[in-house]
Amino acid sequence: MSSIINGLFAGRSGITSHGLAISVIGDNLSNANTVGFKAARAEFEDLVASGQATGRIIGSGSQVARVSRLFSQGTLESTGRQLDLAIAGNGFFILSKGSQRFYTRAGNFRLDNEGFIVSQNGLKVLGYSANGSGILEPININSFNSNTDIYTTSVRVSGNLNANEPIIPAATLAALNAGTPIAGSSTPGTTTYAQLANAAAYSTVFEVFDSLGQSHTITAFFFRTGVNQYTVQFYVNAEEVTGSPPGDAGLPRRLANSGGTDWNIVLDFTGSGQLSSSSETSLTVQIPWSNGSNPSTIELNFQDFTQFASPSNIGSIFQNGKGVGVIGSISISSDGQIYALLTNGQSARIGTIALANFSNPEGLARVGNNLLIQTPESGEPIFGLPARGTFGSIESGRLELSNVDMADQFVKLIIFQKGYQASSKMISSINQLLSELMQLI
Repeated sequence: MSSIINGLFAGRSGITSHGLAISVIGDNLSNANTVGFKAARAEFEDLVASGQATGRIIGSGSQVARVSRLFSQGTLESTGRQLDLAIAGNGFFILSKGSQRFYTRAGNFRLDNEGFIVSQNGLKVLGYSANGSGILEPININSFNSNTDIYTTSVRVSGNLNANEPIIPAATLAALNAGTPIAGSSTPGTTTYAQLANAAAYSTVFEVFDSLGQSHTITAFFFRTGVNQYTVQFYVNAEEVTGSPPGDAGLPRRLANSGGTDWNIVLDFTGSGQLSSSSETSLTVQIPWSNGSNPSTIELNFQDFTQFASPSNIGSIFQNGKGVGVIGSISISSDGQIYALLTNGQSARIGTIALANFSNPEGLARVGNNLLIQTPESGEPIFGLPARGTFGSIESGRLELSNVDMADQFVKLIIFQKGYQASSKMISSINQLLSELMQLI
């Protein structure tokens, strides 16, 4: 008699546990298209009533001990939208609402009306500001100050100079210089850019910015002045600097140091094509612009040149100063760096997206809206930067889709359905047996 009643309880617990498992499947399937959603799994365990004799223990059915979340990587879908971010690997985005923090894998972010990067429900994305104090804080693209790093103070050029170019006679270069006054001089010029180009072995141009953010072009002419030796001189248009007669518009003006006593860089090379220790690889020039800006002091550095028997070329030009521009768009790199792309063609770093991880991510509590919160079971958050250590990288223009496998869920649904039906059938069968018993009375 007691074993039959125990079967009723086992059937009831089976209905309850399989019903809960079916609810988990339903939740998973309904979130098959939820960005960043992680599927859950119902974990069963058996029930045993206490007080039974050893060797005659009969179970009382099953129960759902835990609903675990599976943090496997979801598929990354390309969207082409810069503020759609996916994490390829470990980690969670960090969101804040006041002093409360939330964690999510859903990276479908947007900008609010104040310029903060926020989630779809308005929570602010945390990271490290480029001009901040190094603490986690909301990231605001409007915090970028376009009034910093406007003007150029340094230019560094690298490349190769052809060892087979003809040597220019010293008298020829002297005559060219005599017809090219130093910037700021009121002496009329006679040398043209065409004459400089004909005499030079090679030339290049680079852009610099003055204190008002206006751009100017400096032309560097490379003259081969000896075996294993090049002399580099720098020029700007006469009308761009003070003191030039109006008739000199379009003619070059030489750039020189503050005293006007030094106007070239002398690159001496060894027989193996490398710069020798005797080279004068840098020159700091003073440029008195005529547009009302402050005079520029710019260090021109050419210490990364070689001389081989191959065509002259410029390998790279590095400079500071971005001029004045407003943010046209933003881009986010795989290591979480956020860059503002300015309308003047320059870029500037705004900050870095931060990530968090936990010793037990399955211990995080789900609170809805694609959000998770810390619990004692999850442990304390570990903050870090994308693509460093154990943290995954950021994929801009992509979203992590739900990791729900619909085929797997439907297979499990069939299994749980059969379990539910079997438990129901067991109760029905025991009810019939009890009815038979009652007929004996």
